[in-house]
Amino acid sequence: MPSFAGIDLTSSPNKPSAYALLGVDLRILSLQFLNTDSDIIAAVECDQPALVAIDAPLSLPRGLCCLKEDCLCQAVSGGKGRLCERDLARLGISSYFTTKRSIIKDMVYRAIELKMELTARGHEFIEVYPYASKVRLWGKPPFNKTTRKGLEFLKERLSEVILNVRECEKLDHDLCDAVIGTYTAYLHNHGKAEPIGDHDEGLIYVPCPHPGFPV
Repeated sequence: MPSFAGIDLTSSPNKPSAYALLGVDLRILSLQFLNTDSDIIAAVECDQPALVAIDAPLSLPRGLCCLKEDCLCQAVSGGKGRLCERDLARLGISSYFTTKRSIIKDMVYRAIELKMELTARGHEFIEVYPYASKVRLWGKPPFNKTTRKGLEFLKERLSEVILNVRECEKLDHDLCDAVIGTYTAYLHNHGKAEPIGDHDEGLIYVPCPHPGFPV
């Protein structure tokens, strides 16, 4: 049966990335923390998910070859970051903008390298942003995800759509974000997620709005 993987990618292998695997029956099959890119690739190769959701920018703004401030490359849009990030901002959803002044440059470079490796191995993937998925699914979270109340809120909301959340005792906010990524991939697979941004520059997939969603 098909499954869906979610990766809450960190900027460095020194801080483990959260990895979640979700079955088509909406049950969590695996939760783990992975350090190196090789560890992540090995997990994907082992699980063979139908789709991998990656929580990190997978592309640069059109016109940029890098994020080095001393490089002469320039974004062609004249706007801040990628179109997908600007579109989210217009929807009232804040995010990190991918610019030469970004504080997550290492994560961006790592994500792009991971994307290239997954592509070479024939895996399908999408870029996701769990905060945007949360807003689309449940409205803006009332608590910071790193607090006890924030984690309980996430677990409660996830338990409404993922069947065995309450059985997963080790869920922290990073693993919750990975699970939300997998659920967004599941929704995309079922035609219930939409792309935000420009196809040639980079897309972020978020749950589709419908009468049951807050926005």
